Amino acid sequence: MVSSFYEEQEAQGTVVSFQQIVDILYQADSFGGEFKIKLVMSHYLEAESVLRIGNGSLFLQNKMHVFSATFACDFPIKILDGEGIEVMVLEVVRGDILVIERHWDGDVLRTVVYIENVDATFSTALTNRSASSMVL
Repeated sequence: MVSSFYEEQEAQGTVVSFQQIVDILYQADSFGGEFKIKLVMSHYLEAESVLRIGNGSLFLQNKMHVFSATFACDFPIKILDGEGIEVMVLEVVRGDILVIERHWDGDVLRTVVYIENVDATFSTALTNRSASSMVL
């Protein structure tokens, strides 16, 4: 019985997080200009969760629970995988950064959804610590 209580609480937290993602997408769709939104998925997804985006729908699977929503976008949406190749469905997990970007392509406003390459974002050149310590 205690186990079922905690599962119910976890499911409610998942619903709230999923609804936040859906609300962000709805708000982005209603904006008529260019933008770039980055969502750090560790703030929204549990370790076992998978968010699938594609075909005008969102599905969040967390353990035995599946939540879904549809979005009717007024603008063309392109979904890209990690290599920048267009795909029908994008799978997003806890360690990803989801990017929703809208820009003008000629006279058409396009929305692009993709996972940011985290390795490239956070990679920096290592400093030579022995040289630095000698200078100090």
